[in-house]
Amino acid sequence: MIFPLLVIFGCLLVVKSETCFGKQEKAILSDIKSSIKTLEEKLEGTFPICKEGWREFKDHCYFFSTDKKTWQEAEVECRNLGGYLTQVNNSTENSWIVSMITSKKVIKQNYWMGATDFTEGDWRWVNDLSKVQFTNWASNQPDNHQGKEDCAHFWHTFNYKWNDSKCSNIYGYICESPQGSNCLP
Repeated sequence: MIFPLLVIFGCLLVVKSETCFGKQEKAILSDIKSSIKTLEEKLEGTFPICKEGWREFKDHCYFFSTDKKTWQEAEVECRNLGGYLTQVNNSTENSWIVSMITSKKVIKQNYWMGATDFTEGDWRWVNDLSKVQFTNWASNQPDNHQGKEDCAHFWHTFNYKWNDSKCSNIYGYICESPQGSNCLP
C-alpha cells in the first residue's frame, strides 16, 4: 500500500515540476516579448526616413537646395537625386514649405517648384503632368510678363507667395520624394 502511494507522490512531483517549469518558460517568454516591445517603441522614429540633408513632412521628403539653377537644370537635378521638383498639393504642405524657408532652417531665396504652363495658362506639375489644383499666387500672378514666364517659384519678395518667372532665371529649388525604402532619394 505504501509503494503505490510513493509512486503517485513521485508522479505528482514530476507533474508539478513540469507544470512549474512550463510557467517559468511562459514567464521568460513574456519578459522577452515585453523587452522587444519596449525596444521597438524606443527605436520607433529614431531612424531617419529621409536621406541626410532632406527634411521630412508627412509621407514625403524635401530637399532645399543651397545652390541655384535654371528651372530645367533644377528639374534634372531633382531627378538625379531620386525625386522631382516639389508638387504642392494643399495649403498645409505649402505652409510647411514656407515655414521651413522663413524659420532660417534653409537659405532665404526664391525657390523653384515643379509647376509649369508650357501651354499658356494650363498649369501642370512636371512630376506627373497633373493639373495644378491648389495655388498660392501672389497678387496679380501669374501674369506671364512679356509672354515669357512659364515656370512657378516661391517668391522671396512677396513672403513666398507663388510667382511665374522665366524658366532661365537662376533660383534655388526644392526637390520632393515619397518616403520608403525603394523611394529614398
